[in-house]
Amino acid sequence: MDKHRDDYNSEKRRKAFHLFGLIIPLGYLFFPSEPQAKAMLVAGMIVAIFVDIFRLAEPRLRGFAHSLIGAIMRPHEKTNLLGSTSLLIASVMTVFIFPKPIAVAALSLLVAGDTAAALVGKRFGRVKMFGRKTLEGTLGFVAAGIVLNEAVSLAASDLSLATVVVGALVGALVEAVPFPIDDNFAIPIISGVAMSLTRILQA
Repeated sequence: MDKHRDDYNSEKRRKAFHLFGLIIPLGYLFFPSEPQAKAMLVAGMIVAIFVDIFRLAEPRLRGFAHSLIGAIMRPHEKTNLLGSTSLLIASVMTVFIFPKPIAVAALSLLVAGDTAAALVGKRFGRVKMFGRKTLEGTLGFVAAGIVLNEAVSLAASDLSLATVVVGALVGALVEAVPFPIDDNFAIPIISGVAMSLTRILQA
C-alpha cells in the first residue's frame, strides 16, 4: 500500500508540473499575433533542445538538474530528452501542421488528457486495457479532454462538440494503446488528424 501511495504521490508531482504545459496551447490561442507565437515556440524549442543536450553531455550539469527535478523525472529522462523538451518539439510540429483551433485542441488533449489519465488510472484504475493502461484512466482522459476543449471552444474557438468529442476519444485511444511513438508526438498529431477529418465531414 505504501509503495502504491508513493507511486501516486510521485505521479501527482510529475503531472502538476506537466499541467504547466497548458500555457502553450492557451498562450498560442490568445496571443495576438499567430506568426509571433509560432516564432516564440520555435525559439523555446531550440533553447530547450540545446540545454537538454548540454545536460546530457556535461556530468556536473546533469547532477545539478537531477538535484532540482530528479524527483519528477522518469528513469528514461536521465539519459534522454526531458518530457518538457519533447512537449515543445511536439507543440511546434502541431502548430505548423494544423490550423489554430485544431492545434490548440490537440495540445490541450496532450496536457490535460494525459494528466487525467495518469492520475485517475493510478488512483482508481481497476480494469486493465492493453496490458498497461486502465479503463478508468482512459475515461478520465476523455472527460478532461471534452470539458477543457469545449470550454476553450465556447470562449475563443470554433470547434463543434462532435469535433471535440472525436478528438478526445481518439487521443484517449492513442494514449492507451502501446504505440511505438512517444505520446507527446502521437497524441496531438493523430487526434489532430481525426479532428480535421471530422471538420471536413461536417462542412
